Amino acid sequence: MTNQEEIRAIIEGHATKGDIYNRDEEEEFDKAEIALRALQKYGDDLIPTLVDALSNQDVAVRQVAMRLLWEMDTDDESLLPAMLKALEDSNKSVRHGAAGFVTRFGEKAKAAIPILQSWIENGDELIRILAAGSVLKIDPSKSGDLLPVLIDALDSDGIEQFEAIGQLERLGEMSQAAVPSLKRLLHEDSTVSLSAGDAIHAITGDPSGSITVGVALLDHSKWLERYVGCEHLGLLGAMARPAIPRLKLTVQNDDNEAVRNRARVALEEIGGGC
Repeated sequence: MTNQEEIRAIIEGHATKGDIYNRDEEEEFDKAEIALRALQKYGDDLIPTLVDALSNQDVAVRQVAMRLLWEMDTDDESLLPAMLKALEDSNKSVRHGAAGFVTRFGEKAKAAIPILQSWIENGDELIRILAAGSVLKIDPSKSGDLLPVLIDALDSDGIEQFEAIGQLERLGEMSQAAVPSLKRLLHEDSTVSLSAGDAIHAITGDPSGSITVGVALLDHSKWLERYVGCEHLGLLGAMARPAIPRLKLTVQNDDNEAVRNRARVALEEIGGGC
């Protein structure tokens, strides 16, 4: 059996089991990472075989191939033609994966813009948000027309709101006009406020909003929210030094052992000791 045949067999095996494309994103990521580690031994044969799998008649095979290519975090330009073709795949998840992938090539992916523009004009809100963010990564000159699409979507609920926040964060400094709207989200529930704080940090370079949200969570009535606050501050590292006094109080006074332990870890990550 050749390398290509072995790779195809592995892809088809995951497609049959459905263990890479399922509803549990965290589990899916773990399975994709495990699969990639197993495939790395095939070296230069891996990417061409995965690209070939994007044309497989079995949609599950195409989904697995797209996910594995995505997790490889590559910007190999030989992939661009296949990703442009995948933008018109019959399966929504494959199309969405391709939309995110083409942004890795910047202006070299301008051929994707007409397709993405059609999504903005004819798609549902989530697709419009995804397409607007993708076009802006490829052609920032369109910010005047498309940035309002993302800013308006911050008033949405659920996945549309999170997608808009994520797109603005990925666009970075280009999203300055969105900062006032993002700041209003700092007072929403923890999942929204933490995402908004991270987006503001990515756009402005100022972590203060993200720190404020993390510290506020330390006073939450639910222990899991306090745990998330500690975790978030720890991930900020040395930038979260203003939170050290409050984290030390959490170590001393919180009534939940898991929260106290996570606060200790956060202090170590920040460099504040205990």
